Amino acid sequence: MLEFKNISVTKNKKDILQNVSFSVKPHTITAIIGKNGSGKSTLISCLTCESKYKGTIFFSDEDISLLSSKQRSRLVSLLPQNLPAIPVTVERLAEMGRNPYTDIGKRLSEKDEQQIEKAIESAGIANIRHRKLTEISGGERQKAYIAMLLSQNTRVVALDEPTAYMDVQVEKAFMSLVRELKEKHKKTLLVVMHDLSAAAEIADYILLLDEGRVREFGKTKDVLKSGAIEDVFCVTRYECEFEAEKRIIFR
Repeated sequence: MLEFKNISVTKNKKDILQNVSFSVKPHTITAIIGKNGSGKSTLISCLTCESKYKGTIFFSDEDISLLSSKQRSRLVSLLPQNLPAIPVTVERLAEMGRNPYTDIGKRLSEKDEQQIEKAIESAGIANIRHRKLTEISGGERQKAYIAMLLSQNTRVVALDEPTAYMDVQVEKAFMSLVRELKEKHKKTLLVVMHDLSAAAEIADYILLLDEGRVREFGKTKDVLKSGAIEDVFCVTRYECEFEAEKRIIFR
């Protein structure tokens, strides 16, 4: 479905990514992990063509760099690290997800309206739809942006360190939303993550970047067995049982 082939990025004469190649299967979560400066966010920006790169990214055998920005926005949606509390209502934010489908006058069709309504209901924020982002909690704002993604209705969703500034409770709720995107809405997700334990728990596949190169890629269980995470991050892996479930913790 989605294939990265020999992706390289150079900025200010510094190699950020070097010949990164991997493929993403439909309806899976791929966690992208690595130390700071390993190229995680840059890789996501290549997917949306915000960064110039060498190599090719294929979406169903189609080179995404040859598509218009509007065409790409119908295939891939992005949730960045920082979700600003802009002074618009939750409903208006969800409407913005339909921008790739509207005409030059930004007029919403009946289909657009239906998709927006469905997104708001699915995100569980119908009760705050008329409130501004500046008036709601951080957890509610996360759900509002999820509604925007659902409204955009792309097959691939990229999340760039979505839990970086969340407290533990909000992070746990957000990870449940991510699972729901895959399981209920059948989305394919690429998630840049800094929490190694959360990546081990939620991801079907893990891409481990080390100084701009692929150190390890594969099914989560195989990457965990390889010992590469411990080597790159200089951590120790522990297996424990919590609420009758086995958990992996890195310290």
